[in-house]
Amino acid sequence: MTRHVYVSLRSGLIQQGVQSYLCSHSMQCVSDRSYVSGMPVDVCLTDDVATIDKFSEQKIPIVLCKDFSNRGDVLRSLKCGVNACVSVWASFRHLELAIDAVCVGQSYLCPEVSAVMCQSVGQCAKHLTPREEDVIDWIACGLSSKQIARKLSVSPNTVETHRRNIMQKIGAHKIAEVTRHAINLRSGL
Repeated sequence: MTRHVYVSLRSGLIQQGVQSYLCSHSMQCVSDRSYVSGMPVDVCLTDDVATIDKFSEQKIPIVLCKDFSNRGDVLRSLKCGVNACVSVWASFRHLELAIDAVCVGQSYLCPEVSAVMCQSVGQCAKHLTPREEDVIDWIACGLSSKQIARKLSVSPNTVETHRRNIMQKIGAHKIAEVTRHAINLRSGL
């Protein structure tokens, strides 16, 4: 299935490179110059706040591509309606993974952005076991139980057990609360 990607990046050179890559991977790109309201758009790829506002109102998933320097940058982006964060230092493959993820309703943080989110954690929940901390780190990165299981070389049932234990320890009733808690831990909130 061809994905329609609206690409609005401030650097013309970067925009051309991104469009060339995406088109070579069965995606149809629409630039801000050729966009007409009502054109089919599956995902918006941008580095511009005005574009985020425009497409978040239309409920179109947004991939933000920029140099994320700290956790606050990432959190502000997510609060503004961004569905995926990809560093300008990431490979094109991570841009493609982000687009695929947001098109099916998932969030995505590339490894470079995940590293930013996890730096200077310091205030980890002391009552979580080291394995539970591993699981909550991957939850904060937006991974599913199956993906976490693959990363940790355990069964998905084991990850689910860790999730249940984490939920009980932090007093969460929904997995969204665990995700919020995980992100807050990583951002020092």
